[in-house]
Amino acid sequence: MSIETPVEGGLRQQLAPHAAVGALVLAAGAARIATHVVGDEQVVATWVAGAAFVIAVVAATRIRRKVFDKKAKRRAMAFLAVAAGWLTGVTLAGLSLGAVGLLMAVGYGLSMHWWRQHPVGLIRPKVSRSEYQRLWAENVGASDGALPGSRLSNPEPIEAGVRYTLRLRPGKQHVGMVVEKMKTVRGGLKLRPGQQLIVEAHPTEPEPTALLTIVTNSPVEKGVLWPGPSAFDSETGRVQLGPYADGEGAAFWRAYTENRLWGGFVQGGTGSGKSRLIDSLVMSLASSSTHPTVIFYADGQGGASSPLLMRHADLFAGTCERIFAMVAGMHMVMLLRQRENVELGYEGFTPTADRPGLLGVIDECHKALLEAENPKFWKRTQQLCATIAREGGKVGVALILASQEPTLNAFGGAGSRYCEALRSSLLTGNGIMLAGDDPNAKTIFGVKENPKEFPVGGGYGLVAKPAPGDRKALFRSSHLNDQLKKAWPARITWRSLDGLPAGQAIRGYSSRERTFADRKAVVDGTPLTLTDAAAPVQQPVTAGGDGSALQVFGGGSFPSWSEFEAKARQEARTALKEGHEKVLTAIRGGHTSPRAIQDATDYSERRVHQLLGDLMEAGEIAKGGYGRYEVAQAA
Repeated sequence: MSIETPVEGGLRQQLAPHAAVGALVLAAGAARIATHVVGDEQVVATWVAGAAFVIAVVAATRIRRKVFDKKAKRRAMAFLAVAAGWLTGVTLAGLSLGAVGLLMAVGYGLSMHWWRQHPVGLIRPKVSRSEYQRLWAENVGASDGALPGSRLSNPEPIEAGVRYTLRLRPGKQHVGMVVEKMKTVRGGLKLRPGQQLIVEAHPTEPEPTALLTIVTNSPVEKGVLWPGPSAFDSETGRVQLGPYADGEGAAFWRAYTENRLWGGFVQGGTGSGKSRLIDSLVMSLASSSTHPTVIFYADGQGGASSPLLMRHADLFAGTCERIFAMVAGMHMVMLLRQRENVELGYEGFTPTADRPGLLGVIDECHKALLEAENPKFWKRTQQLCATIAREGGKVGVALILASQEPTLNAFGGAGSRYCEALRSSLLTGNGIMLAGDDPNAKTIFGVKENPKEFPVGGGYGLVAKPAPGDRKALFRSSHLNDQLKKAWPARITWRSLDGLPAGQAIRGYSSRERTFADRKAVVDGTPLTLTDAAAPVQQPVTAGGDGSALQVFGGGSFPSWSEFEAKARQEARTALKEGHEKVLTAIRGGHTSPRAIQDATDYSERRVHQLLGDLMEAGEIAKGGYGRYEVAQAA
């Protein structure tokens, strides 16, 4: 059916090809003048060709990243090639009307597609409207639809389906509204369960224009196998997680940048592929020869989450006690390297064989961080994890936390003073939200997408804060099948801290369990002496690597639990502010329940619970009964 459909355009877009041709003619004139001045056409032509090549490469890079229309991309690349060749030829042969005519004929021929996409603003050419455009106009963009006045334009067939430019109403609609109404939009387009819908901000058009992709032939439906060590890009320091759902590009995990190792947080419900994503991510880093990385692995489910990493990681912790010991050891390495940076004048961190990156992975992290799950060590484990997440990256010590828990309980619970510090520090690096049944997960990551609406099958997820130039679109993570799990781990050299001063800093590290049977025995009940696992060596070690830092520290023992609590309490008291004093005053005045404190202070329920948690942490108040608080006797 052929109908009148308005297409965005304007004189600026219309004049763009004319401006490009004109600029080339002026550049040719300048080149001819330079030829007369220099007197050597060959020299000037060489310089012109070199400059044209560099400009073409830069322009082509921007086009590949910014232009999604494949036809427009091909035409733009062809125009760049013609421009570079024409300019070089005119420099040698001379500028003439024939040469200019040839440029105009070829250039304008290649620009026809551009002009069709960007007609003059008042022109409304007749175009064929697709079925999806019709459905959108009738069900979504209609006056009583979910997004009245919005419309689809510029249909572009892709291998996986079709992509449109979604034109929203400026000042009234934005991309987030489309994402929030995704289920309604899918119904309006009458999509089938196997078809996927991707909505993202347009990379080149002004807001609130978006790209809307309908995937009718998913290239990732049957799963994506881990490609091997090539998943880690040594030039960018990023790990390829897997292709986007439409097959156009891939999502990445930022691992190494200049002077830093990054951690992050992965969340997904049962069957989301969380542990499989971690397997492929860790394998990619462990296999790198350019960025040596040591892997510590902890699992709140005793190794059941990833038998592969339980078997092959340099150190394994499968109980809450061992997880505490692991992060305590990582914390000690962090302190030593911080001192070494000061003593030796290092800035940041670059991984080397004698100073490798140390990456700790804690799967099902809520088991170790929640008081109810880990009543003996939860507080100290939280504090150490928060400190490592905040300070460790710049000395090559980082944490990846993963959990099925879709709330702040994944970081220890909203009542803990370390919870938000841990969450925000990890998500500054990387945040991956996988499919799940609880929409509250999107609050943790600060996104609009609902994980309940992700496709089933495992591995589908979203990078919460993609790097500049990357897409914010659904991807499917790669995984290792049984064959890859048997073949690849044995081919990788799993690095360790053996023989390095950093390894000597953790007493008991050299006698850690190395076989799968020994590690399983620990999970099954073999006792652990925490002081051996968490305390540093007492005697100085040979200088070099982290050795100078050990000598500076003098091998001081790790703080005892009572010393740690006293220090943490003093830090908490120092952080108390006016709001905390108002809550204390209310409690002293007999307002002992959270509701009564709300009425007395005019604070919100969330704010009151946050202040109560801080005061509990500082030892200023204590629970005097169910739902009641009182001033602590010690205070």
